[in-house]
Amino acid sequence: MERDYRLDLLRVFAISLVVLMHSPRPDSVSGFLLSGISYFTAPGLVLFFMISGALLLDNNLSTKDFLKRRFSKIVFPTLFWTFFYLSVKYLGNLKPLPDICKSIISIPFSAQGHGVLWFMYTLAGLYLLAPILSRWLKTASKREIEFYLLLWGVTLVFPYLSMWLQINESKEGLLYYFTGYLGYFVLGHYLIHYYCYRLWHIIIAIGIVIIVPLVLYSSGIDFDFYTALWYLSLPVALMAFVIFVMVERLSNHKIPLISMISKLSFGIYFVHIFIMRNIIWNLDAVTQLPGNIQIPVIAFVTFVMSLLFSWIVSKLSFSKYIIGC
Repeated sequence: MERDYRLDLLRVFAISLVVLMHSPRPDSVSGFLLSGISYFTAPGLVLFFMISGALLLDNNLSTKDFLKRRFSKIVFPTLFWTFFYLSVKYLGNLKPLPDICKSIISIPFSAQGHGVLWFMYTLAGLYLLAPILSRWLKTASKREIEFYLLLWGVTLVFPYLSMWLQINESKEGLLYYFTGYLGYFVLGHYLIHYYCYRLWHIIIAIGIVIIVPLVLYSSGIDFDFYTALWYLSLPVALMAFVIFVMVERLSNHKIPLISMISKLSFGIYFVHIFIMRNIIWNLDAVTQLPGNIQIPVIAFVTFVMSLLFSWIVSKLSFSKYIIGC
């Protein structure tokens, strides 16, 4: 299948946002600046879900073949980095053997070693659902997909509705089974195959992205940032929508450097947090910089070092077990 270089560009943009999000050192910047960076970089991870949905939900593979080709591509690197981060964690801080065993046995059910690996577990879960979803999407009409996305969209405004209404978000809730990252998976497929660009859609989306946090902060409303302005919130979904749609409108010209970085994006994701927090954060040349200057410097140096590491690993015969390519 011919590569879509616009999706490659989206991957590069997404991994850049992820690295930038993690770059601020503790107590190096104000809470307001930290919140702003977190908010505007939040689309990074969900863009990866959308890209996966765009690529994987239109296939004719059997469940066995799909899982063999795609699921295995992320399982082995995830296991490698899980044990890597577990080793770093426990070698630096010896734990009782039962705690170590518990972490290892918990691997299939919960991200272990480092919190950053949650994304890979979530993505693996979506991959397991992909064969089922792809069969539904082949028979579903555009309106049926839009109806699903509408219900998912309603769940994205729960953080705001719950300020005034009684919303049951538990397993007994009416829309519980329409919540979560599956919506981004389906949204990516929908935008690639059905969406017709409208400028007014973009204008309204950007308006909501700007207005919602301004209203929340200026009104003095007591709200949880990691609910109201995080991955599963309407503004972040709209930011991801705008980025996805605008990049999709670019020319599909081949850009070798972008394609190379895109192929190595999993490797960058896996290693960037280790390089950043164990090397870059501890450099005197970095710590002596003003907080607002530190952030772009840390992000850039981390990105380059992570890319270089991933590129070197990609030359190894067993690289697919480490970085998935």
